[in-house]
Amino acid sequence: MRIFRKIRVQLVVMVLVCYLVPAVVLGVYIGGPVLRDLKAKTESTLTTGMDYSLMLTQQALQRLVDLSRDAIYDGELTDASARRDAGTISDSEFLRLARNYIERKYSREGTLSFAACFTLDNPDLLLSNRAGSDAAAAYQAGAHEAVKAMGETLDTGCRFVKIEGGVYLVRNLMSLRMKPFGMLVLGVDMDALTASLSALAQSWDARLDLLLDDVALDDWTCTNAPGVEGGWDALTDGQITSAGTGLYALKRTDDSRDYALRVGLVLGRARLYGGIDAFRLLLTGLLVLLIPILVAIAWYVYRRITKPIAILAEAAGRIEAGELGVTVPMRGDDELGSLGKAFSNMSLRLKQLIERTYKEEIALRDARIQAMQSRINPHFINNALESINWQARIEGSDSISAMVESLSVLLNAGMSRNNRRMVSLKEELEVTRAYFYFVGLRFGDKLQTAIDVEPDSLEATVPVLTLQPLIENAVEHGIAPAGGGEISLRCAMAEGALRMTVMNSGRPVMPEDRTRIDAALKGDGENGAHLGLANIAARLRLIYAGRADIRVDSDADGRTRVTLNVPQGNE
Repeated sequence: MRIFRKIRVQLVVMVLVCYLVPAVVLGVYIGGPVLRDLKAKTESTLTTGMDYSLMLTQQALQRLVDLSRDAIYDGELTDASARRDAGTISDSEFLRLARNYIERKYSREGTLSFAACFTLDNPDLLLSNRAGSDAAAAYQAGAHEAVKAMGETLDTGCRFVKIEGGVYLVRNLMSLRMKPFGMLVLGVDMDALTASLSALAQSWDARLDLLLDDVALDDWTCTNAPGVEGGWDALTDGQITSAGTGLYALKRTDDSRDYALRVGLVLGRARLYGGIDAFRLLLTGLLVLLIPILVAIAWYVYRRITKPIAILAEAAGRIEAGELGVTVPMRGDDELGSLGKAFSNMSLRLKQLIERTYKEEIALRDARIQAMQSRINPHFINNALESINWQARIEGSDSISAMVESLSVLLNAGMSRNNRRMVSLKEELEVTRAYFYFVGLRFGDKLQTAIDVEPDSLEATVPVLTLQPLIENAVEHGIAPAGGGEISLRCAMAEGALRMTVMNSGRPVMPEDRTRIDAALKGDGENGAHLGLANIAARLRLIYAGRADIRVDSDADGRTRVTLNVPQGNE
């Protein structure tokens, strides 16, 4: 249960981390760099648009100022006035020359509603271009008197004025002696002059404020938004600034030599940062929406993963405590349902196997007890052999002593060896040499044996009684049927494994032998064929789980070769 609690906590932590980490990362990243970058790009778009529109307006204003200045610098009106004063041309000729100049110079300018001039000695005679005659008549009716009064203060400069709803550019006409002889009046078409600024304001749903010289042209606005807190003078030029609750403003100024211009835009936060606010709200909504999804996932993990694991852990604990045949109430077509059914079947099968094995062990134990009662104790035999060996040495019978020692080695090998299942190759070779001694007595000169062992392989580990059964198989199935031959044993390390090769030159493997050999290599020792080989193959599978292998084949000379590879390092 402690392990289960750890798994449950880990699963909960994993689910929370899967939610919190993306949420925190997205919140920090999008709430920081992304939104700041988006805000900067939005403000840059507005300021860039303002700068471009202001540049177009400035160019148009400078064009009007240059046109008004040309009336003096071109010299046509000044020369005509000087010739009239000198009496070389008549008043009517002067008026004709002045009207032609006004018509030619100003009729094609799109930002002018009309162009007109008059002389100071006859100010009521207004000379205008034909295309702007109606606008000139409106000017003369509503603003002419005020403009005439301004002539005394203008000197050589120009000025934009607004009178009775009309906007005019006014300049004194100067003689060669820099004395005014008349005035030039240009009617300014503010719709054309501020077209780019108005289009910008409309695209941003903003209010446009424009101040030209000392005249506020506040009737060219797109909305009726409230004014700016603290006035335009409180704002930093070229910087978007908060202008009140939910309002932002951008101001640009141009104080040139000929005019002073201030342009301002006032717009709501929803229009300026609405996209950013909507994105932030969407992100917050998504994160909040993920909470019930997170709860649903946690509930699903509990019902479909942690709870079934808890049931399995509890059942496994009961089996560990000795309760056999425990089943779990887990069904379903998913993996955990299949696992629960397999667990229940395994538990029942385990109970059956243990009960059967227990009964078999009891029967085997009884049989062994009966067999032991009819046999002499192997330890007693070994002790008796030791006594015989010493007596043979005392009497000088070396052959009998050697036979007794070899038999003792074989008996010790067949006993428990302190219940070890793995021994060193060096120990196995002692048993092999003892066996070679006895079969040498049996066959005499008809049997030749050879052992070739590389020194670095002596400490390698092998299962108990691995080599002796292989040598015995070579003797019984190869040497004995042939009446003699040669048996060689070679042991060496190869690719992290101990390779042992037993080769005999006795009777070769016949086709009918192959079936019994293949069955033995699969661990099938039925029918008494190659029992030792089958026993070794079965033990290798049990101990090394498929990492060891044993092969039986023939070399080019027809000798039978048994190759055994035993891995080293991980038993």
